[in-house]
Amino acid sequence: MKQGCWSAVLLCLASFAGAGELEVTEAVAAQVGELEFRDCALSARHHRRYVQCAFLEVPENYAEPEGRRLELLIARLPATAARTTDDPLLAIAGGPGQAASEGFLWLDKAFQDLARQRDIYLVDQRGTGHSHAQTCDLSHREELLLADDRESFQELGRECLSQFEGDPRQYVTPVAVRDFERVREALGVAQWNLYSVSYGTRVAQSYMRTHSAAIRTAVLDGVLPAEENFGSQIALHSQAALDALIEQCERDEACGKAYPKLKPALEGLFERLEEAPVKVRYRDISSGNRVEETLRHGHLVAVVRMALYNSEVLSVLPPILAQAYREEDFAPLARLSRRLDVSDDLAMGMHNSVMCSEDVAFIDEVPTEALQNTYMGAQMVEGLKGLCEVWPKGDVGASYKEPLRSAIPTLLLSGERDPVTPPSYGEQVLEGLENARHITVPHRGHHVGTTGCVPSVIAQFVESAQTDELKTDCLKRLETVPVFLNVNGPSP
Repeated sequence: MKQGCWSAVLLCLASFAGAGELEVTEAVAAQVGELEFRDCALSARHHRRYVQCAFLEVPENYAEPEGRRLELLIARLPATAARTTDDPLLAIAGGPGQAASEGFLWLDKAFQDLARQRDIYLVDQRGTGHSHAQTCDLSHREELLLADDRESFQELGRECLSQFEGDPRQYVTPVAVRDFERVREALGVAQWNLYSVSYGTRVAQSYMRTHSAAIRTAVLDGVLPAEENFGSQIALHSQAALDALIEQCERDEACGKAYPKLKPALEGLFERLEEAPVKVRYRDISSGNRVEETLRHGHLVAVVRMALYNSEVLSVLPPILAQAYREEDFAPLARLSRRLDVSDDLAMGMHNSVMCSEDVAFIDEVPTEALQNTYMGAQMVEGLKGLCEVWPKGDVGASYKEPLRSAIPTLLLSGERDPVTPPSYGEQVLEGLENARHITVPHRGHHVGTTGCVPSVIAQFVESAQTDELKTDCLKRLETVPVFLNVNGPSP
């Protein structure tokens, strides 16, 4: 069984299969600026789609332009209308380590209003996807990833570092921003509209800071302030989101009756798996094969954490947990662990370069006592510090960790129950923006840009480049996603 994600943002300390398949035809489908786009087939999560692709060569180290060169994949989702604007959308993926060509492959379908007159560009950030992906193939990976000691993570770091093709110090955010600027210039685009998610919002802030004239508008979805050192607070934010779920159930008569004393029951389940792993046998839904796995405490941590990202997934968590702590039936929990594992979507080498250079390097003290009172504990932070002791650090510049000050029209989006980038982060960034608005989407978790009517709000904003007259009444119709009372669903 894969360990899943338990580091920061979508951060996964796991091995990855690398980028999805890419097939490119020889015939030129479109010429945009200096770049020739060809029809291509991209794959994401076992689904294939035909779009347009081009490649742009950039130096790995801008201070040594004659040295190693990298090719960046640029995917184009053409506007659907005959008449288009000349200010396209650049979508910046999260992670760090996620490829835009995978995470945003169907973004034009979610943002239909926006995509009518604007091309959408997906640039795989260096070290991800089809842009010189830095992945790791770990030996005895299960033991390494489920360990809670610093030495094991040092070993993980050394093994991953030995497979890194290039200079890890050159795969940090400020260098990636220079890549995006080279792409803009090659396309002949005067200004971008940015849409960014999670870690991608920090990339967007760096871009806004260093190349403000290149950006018309910016949407930051799941806001990560540049000055925050991610890792030390993630367990606290995630615990707060879990407490909100428990409180929701206690307030609801039907849910409270179905899951009395949910909090101590869940704590008992964590203790049970920490004391002794459980062997699980079940039939895999996708393949139909019989599977035998060992469910450990770390798997339960990963399941709860990743379920908290998505309100719809979170609604089915209580009955699955109840089957485990009431009936000793761990098969549904094991199946959910597989479903929520996104480790194949991330590039670990690039992830490590960003985390170690931009976050862990700035963490002075770990709030160990406070973290011990969370379901995640302090192991994640200690593990990251161990890994980063052996990982080379890139130079992010003196101003990178300073709060953003900008007059660029900006829309900040937060989920009310976001377990990783809470609404307080959006308010924190808002303080330094002259022309911005922060919208909190009720009852939802991480990445809310495609939720309900939010795409239409984003389209209004990008079209007008104004924040003061956005129509957001539709957000009031978003209701709390009900908790399932059993496998059949929520209360009618």
